[in-house]
Amino acid sequence: MATDKLLLIACSQRKRTDAGLLHAIDRYDGPSFRVLRRYLRSSNLPIDIWILSAEYGLISSDHLLPYYDRRMTVGRARVLHSRIISDLEIILSNKPYKNFLICLGRDYLESIKGYENLVPDNISVKEAAGGLGRKLSILHDWLYDSSSRLKKIEHIPSLKGKVSLRGIEINLTSKQIIEVARKAIALEKKKVTQCQSWYVRVDNQLIAPKWLVSQITGLPVNQFVTEEACRVLTQLGVQVERV
Repeated sequence: MATDKLLLIACSQRKRTDAGLLHAIDRYDGPSFRVLRRYLRSSNLPIDIWILSAEYGLISSDHLLPYYDRRMTVGRARVLHSRIISDLEIILSNKPYKNFLICLGRDYLESIKGYENLVPDNISVKEAAGGLGRKLSILHDWLYDSSSRLKKIEHIPSLKGKVSLRGIEINLTSKQIIEVARKAIALEKKKVTQCQSWYVRVDNQLIAPKWLVSQITGLPVNQFVTEEACRVLTQLGVQVERV
């Protein structure tokens, strides 16, 4: 099945150390590649994946790789630049892509400087910017072509009465939850505002849903995921929005 989606992603420092050769998609084992492999296992909608390797330059996801250890630097990116731009030009001209996601760190971006001049006008280009959590969120949404997650959360009905998470029942109104947030904000201001994908607006601040759910349940934030936090808050009548 043909694809109109092209992903350019940086290699990861974390790699499987298996002896011999592994396909690049399996050798690299950072968070982005785990998201990618999960998508590839669950979807029959193909995408073309090209990986920017500090050692090998631009390689396909099925390129066979040994284990290696090399970090990208600005100097290395500049050495690779002309070769990568040339390879990227060929990739972009081979298929009629419509969606192009670039998921690279700052030093990696140096190696594709000027890539805008290669991209046909009919291709929609998106750069995944921000911290790791934000990049993973952008990658996830782009892969699944969905605001499906967003729609799913937006359409959860508000519930009257108790909502539960990990066996803990929560019987608060939306006003009571916002009041809890107001009182706790001054004590944990840094953690409160670390919003990566979703937020709850409290007065003039954007609050992380997981932090807020932790406040109202007493559960540590590592015991549940963001989607669960969004579900709980939405069911309790608290508006959760996308960053």
